[in-house]
Amino acid sequence: MTRTRTPGDITRRRSIADAAGGFPTRAAVVLYACIQPGQDEAAVTALLRRHAEARDWVVAAEVVDHTSTATPLDRRPNWERARLLITTGQARGIVTTSRAACADTGDAPAVEEWLAEHQAFLSEARPAVHGAVR
Repeated sequence: MTRTRTPGDITRRRSIADAAGGFPTRAAVVLYACIQPGQDEAAVTALLRRHAEARDWVVAAEVVDHTSTATPLDRRPNWERARLLITTGQARGIVTTSRAACADTGDAPAVEEWLAEHQAFLSEARPAVHGAVR
């Protein structure tokens, strides 16, 4: 009987093989930002990149939506790209300014379940000055 491997199975097997070979891999992450009117996109993505690099994570992609965090995920134009990078195993985590950027619309339980299902994580890069980046 042939079993189809899920993206999570593939990622798990790669991690085991890398660990056995003595070559730990650096986690790949997606930088995800919801940019509000008047917000400096470059400053937000730089904050996310510094957060990832400080943890020795590899940035697989930068994904930006110019929408409110109150917009449901399935109505954000670029969320699908971030989701696809996780589900295909190309990234193991999402770096964002706050959990609300990925789950402020009542999607939080579903997002947490989806991340766990793909053995992925979400990391918050909080700005040093409150109110500088939302």
